[in-house]
Amino acid sequence: MKLFQMDVKSVFLNGILSEEIYVEQPKGFVGPKLPNHVYRLNKTLFGLKQAPRAWHERLTTYLLEKGFERMKVDRTFFHL
Repeated sequence: MKLFQMDVKSVFLNGILSEEIYVEQPKGFVGPKLPNHVYRLNKTLFGLKQAPRAWHERLTTYLLEKGFERMKVDRTFFHL
């Protein structure tokens, strides 16, 4: 079995969103031509409420594809 290592920040920053999320322009970085526009996120942001869920969904999909089984009592526990 091949092991991999990622730090928590990179996992959260590389999360894939399953829903559309929009954010306001950060203070100090407001576009002068479009000050009232918002941004649609393509990936999760660290600190975003949806980041842990997006990360867990991606991890779950990966583990199930690799043959792991999810426990019935504790849905966050996987075994081979």
